[in-house]
Amino acid sequence: MNFKLPRNIISNNILKNVLYLVTSALAVSYIINEQSLALLSLIVIACGVYVMNKSIVIALLVSIIITNLLLSMNYLKDYDVMEGMESKQPKQPKQPKQPKQPKQRVTRQSRQEEEPEQPEEEPEQPEEEPEQ
Repeated sequence: MNFKLPRNIISNNILKNVLYLVTSALAVSYIINEQSLALLSLIVIACGVYVMNKSIVIALLVSIIITNLLLSMNYLKDYDVMEGMESKQPKQPKQPKQPKQPKQRVTRQSRQEEEPEQPEEEPEQPEEEPEQ
């Protein structure tokens, strides 16, 4: 399975550097998005094509194209549920951490400021029924 491309395209250092950059950016995005199966397929396909062809440019191009095709067709989904097992809790998105508020020193004055004065309510008197 030898691909015949002109030698100046395959041996172009700029193309190699661009492919290294694109592949590393894809690998980082797969790690951030927790797509371990996509990262594994990118590495395995690149290694397999490189062993067959000995050209890093072709190996990276083919692995990027095939991995993205598999992702777009939803073949590389990570399933959290094993076959025959039900998940007890649905996977919830991570909540961003809220910054801690500094502890404030409690004094008599701060307590008085926190407790607003409530006006005293007059007790309601029952309405008198008209005499007949």
